[in-house]
Amino acid sequence: MKIFIKNRLGEIDKVFYVLGSVALGGGIISMLLFFGTGINVLLLNPPCTFHRVTGLSCPGCGGTRAFISLLHGDIRKCLYYYPPLIYGIVIYVIFMARCTMHVFFGFRKSRDGAVLKYIYVYIALVILQWVIKLVAQIGFGYDWYQQTVF
Repeated sequence: MKIFIKNRLGEIDKVFYVLGSVALGGGIISMLLFFGTGINVLLLNPPCTFHRVTGLSCPGCGGTRAFISLLHGDIRKCLYYYPPLIYGIVIYVIFMARCTMHVFFGFRKSRDGAVLKYIYVYIALVILQWVIKLVAQIGFGYDWYQQTVF
């Protein structure tokens, strides 16, 4: 295998690349389960403990619904349920493609650890959308997920 590997990743990028590869593998296994047995892994998630205890939305509330909407091709619903999802997917694809091209073909990539700033932006987006949903829920009684979408 070392014959095909031209360059090495830095330590930070290596960690994120391995995590991204594991996530990709989990996605592939989930798709195989769905198409092979009909088991929808997205529907097997347990109820949200944060929501059950507090009655409020958690920072990740809407992520599964957004992903399912995206799989159905409904980008508006995806953005309504969980806006950071699209950003996260785009950053994931770009990062994984650049690292793969760097490792196997020697293409130039960002400096080691540059992906951290994109992760910080993602975290800021998650917090911002959570605060907006909490203000809507607490301040105005608007239950984000009980509303008819479009």
